[in-house]
Amino acid sequence: MGTERFDVLRGQVRGQVIEGDDPEYEVARHVFNGMVDRRPAAILRVSQVADVMAAVRFAHGLGIDVALRGGGHSAPGFGTVDGGLVLDFSARRGVRVDPAARTARVEAGATWADFNHATHAFGLASTGGIIGTTGVAGLTLGAGSATWPGSTDSRATT
Repeated sequence: MGTERFDVLRGQVRGQVIEGDDPEYEVARHVFNGMVDRRPAAILRVSQVADVMAAVRFAHGLGIDVALRGGGHSAPGFGTVDGGLVLDFSARRGVRVDPAARTARVEAGATWADFNHATHAFGLASTGGIIGTTGVAGLTLGAGSATWPGSTDSRATT
């Protein structure tokens, strides 16, 4: 399904590109905060790093905004955007623990429940979110916002 507009992107990525006419669009576009009701032009379920690179180039070429969704828990809804492209990392939930170094590497869609489950097996823990459905990346990087000094907008754009 989908439109010709995103056919080029479909040919460049391994992840699924979902548009408004796809049956799973309504479910894929929702975020944790039900008060946030945005309609992206498309959602890319990211499969690998190459998908991200292709998607950012593609969105830049179209001049559309990009939103990054990890756990999808951002209260203000930073993980979605009207008319733009959402890069959905929610399937990228891996956590690799190095018990000797007492460190963990966490993929962009991992939640604190994923993190706690993986680290607990090694008797390790960390301070972090207290709600398991909260994404590790968003909370770790500033509670889901990416505002730098002098910036007026915390949404990711191309």
